[in-house]
Amino acid sequence: MVGMAQREILDALIRLYDKKKDSVKGEDISRILKRSSGTIRNQMQTLRALGYVEGVPGPKGGYTPSIKAYEALGITPVENPHEVPIYREDKKIDGISAHKIMLIRVTHPSECGVIVKVIGDTRLIDDGDIIRIGPTPVNHIIVKGKVTGRDDTKRELLIDTHSITSIPKGAVGDFATRKLITIPPSADIKECCRILLDNRINAAPIIEDNKLVGIITVGEIMKAVADEKTDVKVEDILIHDIFTIDKEAKLLSCIKKMEELSVGRLIIVDEGRPVGIITRTDILQRMIE
Repeated sequence: MVGMAQREILDALIRLYDKKKDSVKGEDISRILKRSSGTIRNQMQTLRALGYVEGVPGPKGGYTPSIKAYEALGITPVENPHEVPIYREDKKIDGISAHKIMLIRVTHPSECGVIVKVIGDTRLIDDGDIIRIGPTPVNHIIVKGKVTGRDDTKRELLIDTHSITSIPKGAVGDFATRKLITIPPSADIKECCRILLDNRINAAPIIEDNKLVGIITVGEIMKAVADEKTDVKVEDILIHDIFTIDKEAKLLSCIKKMEELSVGRLIIVDEGRPVGIITRTDILQRMIE
């Protein structure tokens, strides 16, 4: 069984090896752990003898972790690992990432928690810290909560969760409104309102000659009415700044784009041709289904 100091060395070795997919020099581990090269070298000799580390000879050589090293830390080797970041106050904490998230107390009527297995130094996080973990690469799981316990030996954090969210897999086109409701630029406000009301929507793209020329929203109509411009055409009040997203884009990219642009909807396009519309409501609906 490896000791605490050896576990820290193996953890640093695995982090560096997973990042570069090549042998790791002892000096690199020494730099991360802030220990002398001689100390690292002596520990590596012991770890090699125990079968946790393999040595790579030559000037470009170094060390690589064995399967036994991953097993000692409770880590499953991944061919091309994706870093799952951990944030505190919206600032990414360098030197630590999540490897496994395990739900606990799921049947408790008033609380839920998770145990997070991490790669890196758990001492970078203190009890009482409010942290955010994720998103994970596949289901884009994000966990937010308060750290209530820490096991530096097992590299585990106990989190009292505030929220756990997951963004569904799939492309934006899979979540689009199948029937795209459009409005001609020559329509008057009354006709426009009727189309929006009949279809229970708050906005619609404006199409002319099979081209997307703008979008009309309930907000623009209300402004026109407030300014007593009830006799204008849609083309006179439409929004020309059109925000689009490709139908093959991932849903997470769609959410990020909405946040960056501070908008609640995007027109979905296929090779520049509008094929649908996606709103925040559509996304929320799918997340709770």
